[in-house]
Amino acid sequence: RNVTIGTNFHRLAASIEVIDNGPGIPENMIDTIFYPMISGRPDGTGLGLPITHGIINQHKGMIECASKVEETIFTVVLPILESKN
Repeated sequence: RNVTIGTNFHRLAASIEVIDNGPGIPENMIDTIFYPMISGRPDGTGLGLPITHGIINQHKGMIECASKVEETIFTVVLPILESKN
């Protein structure tokens, strides 16, 4: 399994993409992956993505997921705040 991480910076926001070539997220789960207690693994707690989603929201950002067989992309966008100095 390979993981690629990329970043882009814009005037008002920074985006981070995490891409992997794993099996993908099943289509019937994609709309619920940010809900607590939802996991695609038998031993998973279903807390990782909801916690991540909550932290990103607290920073006024967003996280999105697109998935198909052999490619899942998580995109995080966070606002860039101007320095007060």
